[in-house]
Amino acid sequence: MDRPDTAKSSPFTTHWPTPSPRLRSSRQFSSIRKENASMPDPLLPKPAVQPSSVTVNGLTLALAQTRETVSIGPFAKCLPDLNAALASAFGATLPADFSTTSGHDGLQLTRAAHHQWFAHAQAGAGLMARLVPLCAGLAALTNQTDSRVTLCLRGTGADAVAAKLVPVDLAPDHFGPGSTALTLAGHIPVILSRPDVTPGLDFTVFRSFARSLHHDIHVAMKGGIPNSERV
Repeated sequence: MDRPDTAKSSPFTTHWPTPSPRLRSSRQFSSIRKENASMPDPLLPKPAVQPSSVTVNGLTLALAQTRETVSIGPFAKCLPDLNAALASAFGATLPADFSTTSGHDGLQLTRAAHHQWFAHAQAGAGLMARLVPLCAGLAALTNQTDSRVTLCLRGTGADAVAAKLVPVDLAPDHFGPGSTALTLAGHIPVILSRPDVTPGLDFTVFRSFARSLHHDIHVAMKGGIPNSERV
């Protein structure tokens, strides 16, 4: 008996279309959705706090103008030679205690931490360019201009306001003009200084903490620290 021809069509046979050959291309396609190309938004400099100045009952809290700030870290056993170089160029040396000294060309030297000092000068003074050859082989230098800001509290009663925030004896015979302290204003680390004999204090702080510090001082100027005093 002959075997039936299975290759022949029948009413129950399904015919699938023959796939057409795919064209190959060297171009690579991505599954990532395309976005409209655009330039990133420019990062424009803004004040660390706004408004930059507030006044309450005769007291003024203002953001100081930006100064060039350079951190100086003397190398081991190089402090005497470094002080000699600074004295020759600027007429000032790094203060041994926590204080601020002034030199030529508007230079100020502030003790900022253990074995660390800040050199300040007016914006555009080219402070780093002057210090680099002077301190070569004697100290490590770091530009801190953009990392720190200073809030200036001025007016009668400034000490009473600051006393709500800092655990420092602000009596004139203890914390006089030129004095500097590393302390906390509430929970914020600050460099507190008294610039001169006029009633007032300066709070130098990391820029990222400036708004919080400004808020706390402003609240203290208005009569209290309601949030900071709660536990």
